[in-house]
Amino acid sequence: MLKVKDIEKKQKNKNHTLRYIEQWILEKGKASDLINGILIRPTDDVESLAVTLNQAPLVAFDFNNFDDGISYSQVKILRKRVGYKGEIRAINVHIDHLQFIFRSGVDSYELLPQYKKYNEDYGIDFSVCYQAAENNVGLLEKHRIY
Repeated sequence: MLKVKDIEKKQKNKNHTLRYIEQWILEKGKASDLINGILIRPTDDVESLAVTLNQAPLVAFDFNNFDDGISYSQVKILRKRVGYKGEIRAINVHIDHLQFIFRSGVDSYELLPQYKKYNEDYGIDFSVCYQAAENNVGLLEKHRIY
């Protein structure tokens, strides 16, 4: 099983820059050493933006708003309806929502700063899910932490 620390070591050399979709469109033609990704707002319509999103190697969703589930829906639409094959990352994640974020179809996540002090193996404890979901995998080996 791949450990969190091994994943972190592999990812430290990769420098990801997230841009809102308007910025990404303007900057995508410029030469850059960075792997650019698109940061989706809750008001963005991922189905309407499908052509542009499919050109990005990384699409990120902000899960900072504790009581708003729109990002979960957007992730599912992007994976299922749009058929996005790149990396989907959840940023500003509350640790209590980690299992639900895994199950929505997210590939990687970044915890909010106040949760970084907790054991990063927290996600390993969720290996069985009883309800149907986009991704019933609760194991950390399937997901990357940043």
